[in-house]
Amino acid sequence: MSLSRKFPFLSFCLPSERLFERSLLREFTSMAAGVFFVLLAIVVVTRGAKLLGLAAGGRVASEAIAALLGFVLLGIVPWLLSLTVFITVLMTLTRAWRDREMDIWFAAGQPLTAWVRPVLIFAVPMALLSASLSLGMTPWAKQKSREYREQLATRDDMSALAPGMFKESSRADRVYFIENFSGDGGAARNIFVQSREGERQTVTIAEQGYLMSHPDGERILVLQNGRRYDGVQGQADYRVIEFAEARVRVEEGDRRTVGTATEAKTTLALLGSADPEEQGELAWRIAIPISAILLALVAVPLAYVNPRVGRTFNLLIAVLLFSIYLNLINLGQSWIAAGRLPSWIGIWPVHLVVGGIAYTLFRWRSKART
Repeated sequence: MSLSRKFPFLSFCLPSERLFERSLLREFTSMAAGVFFVLLAIVVVTRGAKLLGLAAGGRVASEAIAALLGFVLLGIVPWLLSLTVFITVLMTLTRAWRDREMDIWFAAGQPLTAWVRPVLIFAVPMALLSASLSLGMTPWAKQKSREYREQLATRDDMSALAPGMFKESSRADRVYFIENFSGDGGAARNIFVQSREGERQTVTIAEQGYLMSHPDGERILVLQNGRRYDGVQGQADYRVIEFAEARVRVEEGDRRTVGTATEAKTTLALLGSADPEEQGELAWRIAIPISAILLALVAVPLAYVNPRVGRTFNLLIAVLLFSIYLNLINLGQSWIAAGRLPSWIGIWPVHLVVGGIAYTLFRWRSKART
């Protein structure tokens, strides 16, 4: 077996340095795919569990879970890409340190800064993809999510019904229960409707029923073979009425025009805006791809493994650094939105600090090898 195949990091000794870069990029790509899907799975499980909890409580329709989860993922993917770049570079170089391949790298006369070019070749396309999502796709997804939530909130009472669950009307004056409901135009069995008008309370029970729509859009719940109890709670003068057919008008949700929140506005609409909140949102979107580049550079010297400390120490430092970086970006955005930080300063001081950390770590690790 040739030395270059046994130690891929020695490929720079060959006539073409592209062999080394291609080998490293293949490792970066395979590692990034695994890291991204693991992070994505964590987000899907956590956010999906939250949406399922809302659906169980009747606050979100069960058929809306998949769509809302998709919109949430589109808003989180840009940050997942930045974190994926950071973890990928960190884990790949940590493995090189652990397997003593970095010792061979330095013994061949190559400095630590020689890693910058292949790392940037990997990180820049990921940052561009993150930028396209944060500047374009994410605002669109947030706007669609708002529109979809408003549509769910303004549906009529029967559209929000789920079999086997009590559902309160939008005006909180009526409660529905359907044991078995086969759809908007289908038949329902064992229907319960409780309504209140002032002090009077009406309870209607029917064996079956169906929905009927008028040409003007009004919807009527037709009840068949049932009984109605009408009276004031606590008094004995309840009226009991048996019927072969009765009709109940279904309340419609209030039709509202969906506005556009700052986080859902397009990037073109935010450019040149004098509104501090919109300026903060624009700075936050730009910070995402920049963070991918800076974190990739920080990961190169941060991947050093000290046998005396342990293999997980640098990973803990990396997680702490990413958390602090993300929190400072969010803090900078909130300060800009509140008018406490000028927009021309923005979040750039945070980026400069992280860039300074990367430069300091490179100098420190380079001196340690000399």
